[in-house]
Amino acid sequence: MPLSPANPELSSQEQHAQWSNELLEQYSWQFQGETPFAVPLSTLPLLDELFTFVNETIKDSFDRSLFCWTDLKQDSTGLTAWYLGVEDYDEALEPYIEALSAKALIQDQTT
Repeated sequence: MPLSPANPELSSQEQHAQWSNELLEQYSWQFQGETPFAVPLSTLPLLDELFTFVNETIKDSFDRSLFCWTDLKQDSTGLTAWYLGVEDYDEALEPYIEALSAKALIQDQTT
């Protein structure tokens, strides 16, 4: 389920909190505790893409129990995402994260 539409009545901080909560609820199995999203508001839809990809890639319940995001942030080098999990998925996840990082950098340059 994609993020809810942006609410023009919310401040960017409130919108960030709303979308972050939606992501944490929708993809709760990918988190152990709360992993803060140190990304700008414009990057949260990219995290939604990433979490959806992980959801579709890791189907096995045992593998899911071993997976969790440890840090998600964006800086001048792009989006970085650290996780713990079964190494079998690195081959699929790493290129996907790199592609989203490139998208994040392009978004930053156009805004």
